[in-house]
Amino acid sequence: MYATTIRQYGDASTLKLEHDFDVPDPKPNQVLVKVDASSVNPIDLMKREGYGKTIFEKQRKDLFPWILGSDFSGTIEKLGSKVDKFNVGDEVWGCTSNANSGTHAEFVSIDIDEVTLKPQNLTHLEAASLPYVALTTWSALVRWSGLRPNDLNGKKVFIQGGAGGVGCFSIQLFKSLGCEVATTCSSKNIALVKSLGADHVIDYNKDNFYEVLNDYDIAYDLLGSNVLENSVEKCCQILKTENSSHYITLTHPLVNTLDSKGLILGAPHALYLRHKQKKQYNPINVHWSIYRPSLSGLEQLTALVEDQSIKPVIDTIYNINELNKAHEAVATGHVSGKVVINHIQDD
Repeated sequence: MYATTIRQYGDASTLKLEHDFDVPDPKPNQVLVKVDASSVNPIDLMKREGYGKTIFEKQRKDLFPWILGSDFSGTIEKLGSKVDKFNVGDEVWGCTSNANSGTHAEFVSIDIDEVTLKPQNLTHLEAASLPYVALTTWSALVRWSGLRPNDLNGKKVFIQGGAGGVGCFSIQLFKSLGCEVATTCSSKNIALVKSLGADHVIDYNKDNFYEVLNDYDIAYDLLGSNVLENSVEKCCQILKTENSSHYITLTHPLVNTLDSKGLILGAPHALYLRHKQKKQYNPINVHWSIYRPSLSGLEQLTALVEDQSIKPVIDTIYNINELNKAHEAVATGHVSGKVVINHIQDD
């Protein structure tokens, strides 16, 4: 089978399309999927450059060659011996865990709790744009923040960075849950985020959100201090100062700390940083979030797509042999929605 791999850490030029891989045999609780489409997420670029190597080198027996890619849409080719909930020929979508070999390949073997039937109203290209960004937000809300989606009706939510893949999904999700949503973006994306349901849009080139907004219940920070200095402080500044308020960030310092200090020193240092931050912003709840697979989240996403509460937002489609160009596009930071990879090649 073909697969696009890296055999060392580096820039987009390290991505190579190879054609001599064996088709994986699904384990008893896995299915083998022929991939029709996948997508590129910022985490793919980060892993390509060595982010998380301390953890991934422990989790993976043989790190290289490494097939990147998380979400996918495709067709089941083979069932594991214990699988009875799917049939060969089913069209499915899903998302792998970060440590597993990825979806930028002709086939992927995936655990049955990381896959479900594809929404019938989406093409494979559309479907591949959603699972990772959706489950990133689902993990942030349900797993790490302890929030229940059904309790969010009427809440005021601020999304820092609304025009990217996670932002475009999150605006739609929070609106479907009955929230009032504010977000930031550049002037060229104002119409896009408004079309997705954003109630208040701040052009970050003209105004500072922390000088415009106040009295919010949730701040969902998709950019962090890598983009905005003192991002935590500025997001918490717009929140109600009470224990029902939540600051949620995707820029989790644990992985970087482990990479820089190692497992023995890095883990306690990250715990110290977390304790310090929680104490500093008390009574506001501060949450660090990392993506985790979720079958219930994927099933909820399927329902939201089928009732048209969520729609895919695609910036550009590249072919699988153009994956390096796709990585370079995402690296610019100016993608609106998702970059999708087409696996269907002309003979």
